[in-house]
Amino acid sequence: MVAVRVLPGASAAKLVGMHGDELKIKVCSPPLDGRANAEVEAVLAAACGLRPRDVTLVAGHTSRSKQLVVALSVETTFQRLERWISPLEPDQR
Repeated sequence: MVAVRVLPGASAAKLVGMHGDELKIKVCSPPLDGRANAEVEAVLAAACGLRPRDVTLVAGHTSRSKQLVVALSVETTFQRLERWISPLEPDQR
């Protein structure tokens, strides 16, 4: 399970680091009709080297804080997201 904090309305969709215990993701899509949720799944999937269908939103459908399941082991998910969850400053990545 991956905890995510979503920032909608960004100019580019991307992972931007951490927000407390949550992975912070910026998305371009507005939070309407599930478009932002689909983009969150796609961004997280791309960061993990997966297809969007391999990432599933399971909680937080109408919230900025979301829980997603990734079709990888916890260890592999952590390894693939490590550069985003490390304590380094963004310019040191």
